[in-house]
Amino acid sequence: MTAPAGNTAPSPEPLPREFRPGRPTEPEWVELLESLWKDRSLLVNDFLERFATISYGEALVPKDDVYRTAADTMDMFLFQMAGLELPPDLQALPREVAARRARQGVPLDAFLEAIRNDFRVLWKGLERVARDKGIGVLVANMDRVLDAVEGYVSSIQQAYAEEEARLARNKQLYRQRLLSRLFNADLGGSGEVQELAAALGVQATGTFEVLAVTLDAVAVAQRQFESDHRTYVYENTGALYLFRQQRKGRTWQEEGPGFPAGYVPGVEGLAAVPAAAASALVLAQQKRRGTGLATMEEAWMGIAGSLLEQKFPDFSAPIKQALDRCTPLERQRLLQVARSYGRTGSIKETAEELFCHRNTVVNRLHSLHEVIGLDLTVPAEAARALVALSRYSEFTD
Repeated sequence: MTAPAGNTAPSPEPLPREFRPGRPTEPEWVELLESLWKDRSLLVNDFLERFATISYGEALVPKDDVYRTAADTMDMFLFQMAGLELPPDLQALPREVAARRARQGVPLDAFLEAIRNDFRVLWKGLERVARDKGIGVLVANMDRVLDAVEGYVSSIQQAYAEEEARLARNKQLYRQRLLSRLFNADLGGSGEVQELAAALGVQATGTFEVLAVTLDAVAVAQRQFESDHRTYVYENTGALYLFRQQRKGRTWQEEGPGFPAGYVPGVEGLAAVPAAAASALVLAQQKRRGTGLATMEEAWMGIAGSLLEQKFPDFSAPIKQALDRCTPLERQRLLQVARSYGRTGSIKETAEELFCHRNTVVNRLHSLHEVIGLDLTVPAEAARALVALSRYSEFTD
């Protein structure tokens, strides 16, 4: 059986896609495909059951990765068999999946064995929706099913070979498999951590700093650190994680990598890196704009605000409504003084930062109190106010 990842999230829901064949020239065939589309989750379940008997050896593939790939692949086949243009997110699917499996160390033979189950899954699904009246239509279109699966197999083989060659050229194959083990396995004890650290060339008890990168910044980060052997780069389901041993006076926060990312410094020990990476991803998702690093110090209010809104809908609504009644200039000044004073806790430092007299700061804090009903000089009220105000982009910029 495939060795599942230890640190995985629940399987995600299928992506919403529209399946509209239009006015077909073969209505009976399209009717079968439309019926299969409606309960395509059964195709994924069937594939996962068959997949459970296939061994990927020592490779560690996260469960949500297997599920998402199965769901996307079945959608792709249905589009192809209906003669439809693939949605943009499925057009590069074979190449992306093959490259990812190569990096995860999945043996090609086992990978292709899993893929060839797709034909059995599709055929069984088509038989289920065809029943007796559609068997003739199904048999007449067998070549379409075969062509879709075999075309996928060919694309996978080519892309896998290209990715494996690329990894070998850069001497990254072994390293990526070690990183997959670090991020996805439940490391047994200090002995296993020491072994992994030695293979990676780091100190098991060293201090590390971690970045998490998402969206368009992933490609930028990959190019920037591709040849930096002191930085370890691991990609998984749309996020890129980077970590390295932290050096005094030369941290990422001081250097500035030049792209937006979540940042967690001072990670004690290699075994703590995956958890720190998960935290960095939360911070990266809070980063709204710019190229700087999102840290816990600057992002905690936004995270707290999101969680409070989930538990107490409209938690920040009264404060927002009060501020929205202000003029844009007045609101901007109030948010500026709140941001600065909330960070420094000092009238003097706030005045210096905003280039104004300390009495101006006092007056603006008083005005803010009158507008929102919360006093930033009272710690309990300040905490609630700052979390609510973090919903404003002007406050977090």
